[in-house]
Amino acid sequence: MMRTILSLLLLISATAFTPTTHSPLRSLSTTSSTSSTILRMGFGGEPERKKLTRDSEPEDFFSTNTDKMSDQEKIPLAIAGLLGISLPFIFGLIALYSAK
Repeated sequence: MMRTILSLLLLISATAFTPTTHSPLRSLSTTSSTSSTILRMGFGGEPERKKLTRDSEPEDFFSTNTDKMSDQEKIPLAIAGLLGISLPFIFGLIALYSAK
């Protein structure tokens, strides 16, 4: 009895994600592909914008909030980053050596 229930559950879970022919997604994709669409490939219309160069870009175009901070304000962020990376390894070493 238990073996048949487990085999049925295995069969159901194995076929749960298989696509069917009556899937609503499949019928949706076939109906949208039969409708006629107008292709606009970029011919005509607006001219392309000019290349972005150092001379044409604004001064703070690519700057972040951290770039606007002074070095004194960035030091705590750097220390927090280093501690956040190294503390799990230090705690792991302490746990390994204390288990001996």
